[in-house]
Amino acid sequence: MIKFFRNIRRSHINEGKTSKYLKYAVGEIILVVIGILIALQINNWNENRKKRQVELNYLERLIIDLRDNEKLLSEFHDIKQKQLEAANIFLNFSFSKNKDSVFNVMPYFNSIFSWQDININQVTFNEMVSSGNLDLITNDSIKIKLLELNKQYNSILIIQDKEKESHDRLLFPPINEKFNMRYIMALEPSKEKEINRTFTGSEKGFYLNEFKKELLELIENQTFMNGVTVVQSSADVIMKEYLKAQQQVIDLQKLINVELNNND
Repeated sequence: MIKFFRNIRRSHINEGKTSKYLKYAVGEIILVVIGILIALQINNWNENRKKRQVELNYLERLIIDLRDNEKLLSEFHDIKQKQLEAANIFLNFSFSKNKDSVFNVMPYFNSIFSWQDININQVTFNEMVSSGNLDLITNDSIKIKLLELNKQYNSILIIQDKEKESHDRLLFPPINEKFNMRYIMALEPSKEKEINRTFTGSEKGFYLNEFKKELLELIENQTFMNGVTVVQSSADVIMKEYLKAQQQVIDLQKLINVELNNND
């Protein structure tokens, strides 16, 4: 097309038709500009398409992370529910005058004693933030909810750190001091096989009595019961945070799924 205009322009110059030459020269320039604009538009379209593909990939990965976290939050809510129940059992027994029923608290001991960190899956979100790609999320509602959820996760981790500090400071030391875990070997048949040792009835009776004494001493220990009280008072707080985060996770999944479906 440009060659066509160039030939016409030359013929007008040769014929001395300057005005017509100028018209065709302007037309040639306009064509060049239009061509550049179209090329830029195509390039922008390709770039936007690439960014959209990266965004959709992030959204799909976020869905996977969110599903993992929804399940994790539910599991830890149940763990804390059991801890709360165990703490109430221990506290109730500590006020009881019938100390012969001390073995009734034993099934709840592990719930009080054990500790497990919650490992929230933020791999995709952290990658987006560190790479500066969070701005690729074009849906502002999704972006806002991602930031709010991250804030909620951080709140949970702060509470967890405080709980763990109390757990390590108040519960572990008296348990290690008061409890002789070796006695369990004589009281559990499976342990007898592991250490290749068979205990007589009188030996089991002796170790059972010793174990009972230590358990009573533990429950009478001020530091340990302070730890149990902390578990009892903090469990409800962290459970509410789990439920709040879980609802945020569910809402965010719905938003992302809508965005992904709109792209189909």
